[in-house]
Amino acid sequence: MIELPRDAEGREIPLNTKRLYDAGGVPVSIRAFRYNPNECFWRVERLDGLGTPMTTALRFTQPDSWEKLEEDLDKCVAEGTACTYFSKDGTCQSCSLSNITTGCSPKVIEDIVSRIRKLRGEA
Repeated sequence: MIELPRDAEGREIPLNTKRLYDAGGVPVSIRAFRYNPNECFWRVERLDGLGTPMTTALRFTQPDSWEKLEEDLDKCVAEGTACTYFSKDGTCQSCSLSNITTGCSPKVIEDIVSRIRKLRGEA
């Protein structure tokens, strides 16, 4: 039995996926998935025709970067609240932490420290 393709982080990729990201965070629009039965791996046929990368070299989300972390922190500074860090629209109602009662600042700081460690290669 052939298993679904997997991304760089080992997550299954549904065959109707239209976009993944390369290691540099560049979006890859997908025309089709191709399975190589001789070597047992999956590749994607890019919509732009610029090669056929292995699915294990791609990911669902853009990889984190120092620039992305800085943008997330700039949003918090501009809005004057940590709510914009996890929130889609800057409100507590759309925040993934809206169910906690102790305030989100400790969780925001914890996530920032974790991202810094990962970007430095420590985690």
